[in-house]
Amino acid sequence: MREGFQLTERNRAVVGMILYTDDGRVLLQQRDDKPEIPYPGFWTLFGGAVEAGETPDEAVHRELMEELSISLPMAFWHDYVCPVRSKPGGVTTRNFVYTARLVQPVESLTLYEGQAMRLFSPSEAMRLELAYAQSGVLRGWFDVGINGGGCGTV
Repeated sequence: MREGFQLTERNRAVVGMILYTDDGRVLLQQRDDKPEIPYPGFWTLFGGAVEAGETPDEAVHRELMEELSISLPMAFWHDYVCPVRSKPGGVTTRNFVYTARLVQPVESLTLYEGQAMRLFSPSEAMRLELAYAQSGVLRGWFDVGINGGGCGTV
């Protein structure tokens, strides 16, 4: 587990992916519009929960296969305690964020989870309220830029 974080009943982990194009746009996923799920219809980073016995590095590749059926070299960028998924005195959820340059044309991708996917320019993306308070994470990544957005391929 990255940085000594151990997955337990009280310590959970999720992964998020910033998938970007050479011109600086990011691919976001629109969540299903089901009232029983958190943030129905919101745009979000691709990603999901780290499963038992899995590292975040393994989870990010699994999630990419499950959601888009592609494999890309991923770079770990940032991790933080997710304020929306954590409860003081209860569960702590750490979000591990990875980046990858999207080499496939979006039109060639098939979405297997969510209701839509779309490329957004930085200005378009910053006008969105992303699920799970991810707007700040994406803003931070735009601030460092593509060249500062990763620290080693996983």
